[in-house]
Amino acid sequence: MPKKTLPVQAIPAIVKDHVQMWGLAIHTQRMFQRITTAQLAQRIGVSIPTVTRLEKGDTGVSIGTYITALFAVGLRDAIPVLDAALWHTKTNQRMRPKKSELGAQFGYF
Repeated sequence: MPKKTLPVQAIPAIVKDHVQMWGLAIHTQRMFQRITTAQLAQRIGVSIPTVTRLEKGDTGVSIGTYITALFAVGLRDAIPVLDAALWHTKTNQRMRPKKSELGAQFGYF
């Protein structure tokens, strides 16, 4: 069964632009380094049609495949790095309210 992906209309334009830039950069570096599509496909563990889709900036290709391809052609600096503070900060706020906080709004629950 195929993976479920977002419809193209649901993907923000800026995301499409970045994915297309990554694809173009991968294609350019692959050509510059004289790597065939088959060789790149073998290096990153995908099929040749997936490499073709990747180089065209297809948003249906997984982010892991894009990042692996960027590494494979030597473009590790093109990969965005998130600030570690985004996941290292502790919040003291519960995500789900306690039963006592719910009150009588849900009847007998």
